[in-house]
Amino acid sequence: MSEPPAALDDRQAIDAQAAAFVARLQGDIPAAERQAVFDWVAADPRHAVAFARMEAAWETSARLRADPPPIESADPVAAGELALAAWFTRRRAVGGLIAASAAGVVATAGWRYARDVQLYRTRVGERRVVVLSDGSRVELNTASTIEVAMGRTVRNVRLVSGEALFQVAHDKSRPFLVDAATARLRAVGTAFNVRIRENLVELTVTEGVVAVSHSGDTTMNLAAPQIAAGGGAVIRPNAVAPTVLGGQVMQQRIAWRDGVIELDGETLAQAIDEFNRYRAQPIVLGDARLATLRVGGRFEVDEADEFLLALGSSFPVDVIRSPDGSVLLMAKP
Repeated sequence: MSEPPAALDDRQAIDAQAAAFVARLQGDIPAAERQAVFDWVAADPRHAVAFARMEAAWETSARLRADPPPIESADPVAAGELALAAWFTRRRAVGGLIAASAAGVVATAGWRYARDVQLYRTRVGERRVVVLSDGSRVELNTASTIEVAMGRTVRNVRLVSGEALFQVAHDKSRPFLVDAATARLRAVGTAFNVRIRENLVELTVTEGVVAVSHSGDTTMNLAAPQIAAGGGAVIRPNAVAPTVLGGQVMQQRIAWRDGVIELDGETLAQAIDEFNRYRAQPIVLGDARLATLRVGGRFEVDEADEFLLALGSSFPVDVIRSPDGSVLLMAKP
């Protein structure tokens, strides 16, 4: 059933205002104006959702802003706003990018735009170490992005995508909070790995203790699960599942720091997913019958060719290479 015209008009007006605010925030504006934007986002859950959609659209439409169609405006922010509005009109489906609740969106928008935020990212196949102003270290895995806001009373990091290992400098007066998708993690002085997967967030604690909650939870109450070193958790939008990890699993989860993929009985589908994180052109599983094959071995992250050679010699698998660098795996007849 389609929306009533009045409701549709109202949603379009909110979308237009959100687009204007996101574009305006890309420039240097007075603190009072930034606060007015945050107040608007916080005033209505519909505002928060629209703002998050437009923020995601702005980031995704960077290519359009870099090469926009002719616009009768000398104002680059205004031009960016028009490009964003045009992109979003064509691509309403960007709303599917939002995983967090409206409360979480409000919290993220609050610290992201009210404070100085540093952005760090890695390309596909790249790893990077970032030393924060408090002495904490963040190791970024392939295709990962973080935003960092170091305040006087709290240290905020948002893992936007990918995977990162945090070694947190001890400072009881300033909790270290990491938001990743729908998860919020709190630490003081500890080390832990966070990976955003398709439908969940995976936590691995290597030192100390990490409290686990959900984005938008500003209190981190005493009932929040506490994950100690040697343990982990799987975090979904409405559930936290603590897990006890053996030494082998711990090693596998952080082997990427050494540029290594360790496989110990994973399915072929899982192994392919791991290698594809580091490849510009994917390995594609073309036959579902191969998905459950169990594989093992230790490979450098850039040794997909060695993995495929071993696969083809150990299993009835045809490795079909394409001119563009992609690879198709099929069962041998």
